[in-house]
Amino acid sequence: MELSHVRPPHCLRPAGRLLFAWLLLVIAAPAIAEDPSPNTEAKSVKVDGVFQSTRQSEVAAANEHLTELKIERVLPHGTEVKQGQAVIWFETEPLDKSLKKAEHERRLAELALEADEFDHTQFLEQLKLDKQAAERKRDAAQQAYDNYQKVDREQQIEQAKFSLKNAEFSLESAKEEYEQLTQMYEEDDLTEQSEEIVLRRAKRAVEAAEFSLQRTSIQTDRTIKQTIPRNDADQEETLARALMEFKKSNQDLDNARRKRELEIKRKRTELEEQSEKVEEMRAERKAVVLKADMDGIFLHGALTRGVLPAKPVNLKEGTSASPNQVLATIVGPGKIQVRIDLPEQHLAVARQAKTCQVVPKGLPDTTLTGKVQSVAEVPFLPGKFDCLVSLQGQTPDHINPTMGCEVTFPGTEEESAEEKDADNQDGGDPKDDSSTSEESPSEESNDDPSNDRDDS
Repeated sequence: MELSHVRPPHCLRPAGRLLFAWLLLVIAAPAIAEDPSPNTEAKSVKVDGVFQSTRQSEVAAANEHLTELKIERVLPHGTEVKQGQAVIWFETEPLDKSLKKAEHERRLAELALEADEFDHTQFLEQLKLDKQAAERKRDAAQQAYDNYQKVDREQQIEQAKFSLKNAEFSLESAKEEYEQLTQMYEEDDLTEQSEEIVLRRAKRAVEAAEFSLQRTSIQTDRTIKQTIPRNDADQEETLARALMEFKKSNQDLDNARRKRELEIKRKRTELEEQSEKVEEMRAERKAVVLKADMDGIFLHGALTRGVLPAKPVNLKEGTSASPNQVLATIVGPGKIQVRIDLPEQHLAVARQAKTCQVVPKGLPDTTLTGKVQSVAEVPFLPGKFDCLVSLQGQTPDHINPTMGCEVTFPGTEEESAEEKDADNQDGGDPKDDSSTSEESPSEESNDDPSNDRDDS
């Protein structure tokens, strides 16, 4: 009952009109109390979701070395499989070629390592000989230096002095002989011719002795003042160079040994890696058939948030595959949940809702009850938040993962009031406008002075 459409009779006096209005309010009060407020009317929210299995397994060839993968056979999309059942087969011929090539390369590496190890053994033996030769050379230089310092140096000085002394003695002897001959010939009656010959020879011997003494004196002085100091320096340098050469030789030999050892170690490591590679390739060759690791439904392609690829994945004979590429997905037949890409404007509703209604798109007459398990705090895409809903009770058998559904969240009073306020700001409810327009004339008619005049 609307009070705005009830007008008091013009025949009543003012006191009567007040009484009449009071009666109308008493009659209309229950109706007003029963009408729900438009600002508190709840409004539900509907979003799309997808049924997702809580257990799923991706099928991929985890190959690292045998990468030439071509599908020879594959189960059809949607096939129900059991754990351990073969689902994808690969061609074996290119894999066998790669494996044989790797085995051949490993054998060559083994032969090369054997030759290098033999050369290394020979090198170590030669290294010992070279070190011994360097030690002998150093010892010889040290011995020569010691001989010079202890013996040869003094011998050279003594030799020079002795040569000078010998020259002096020779001169002295020659002079004495000459003097004796001269005296003898003066007393003797030898012929003058014989005397001259003997004296001339003696005089010549004296002159030779004088010259030899002069030369020996100079040579002795040079030996002591020049040759001996120079020999001292030469001996010091020779010994220093010999010691340096010995150290350098040892350093070079040690470096060569370490380089050889590092090279041998590197080649051994490479051979071990090649052996491991061959063993891994053999294991990959045995896994040429991919098997299901759980019971479920075999689906071609990888699922993204429980959804099949937008473009159908057509696995067939001859299709090339890459290592670690997800070729198929097995979804388990166990418990099913609903995953929702929740729009940002519905975050408040989903977070406050405890339960929701889930209607499969393929079965519009079936309604399931869901419980909000989680709502992400941050978006995974601009304006999109991850939301998980668990299904209450037993899920019908004909509902499978990847099927779509519609999820309805019950609205809240706050959210409905906010929507009403937004509608009023955009122009208001036409029904509210009509009510206002109808109430205005009634108020004007009650306050119209002409009506008062008629009553008077």
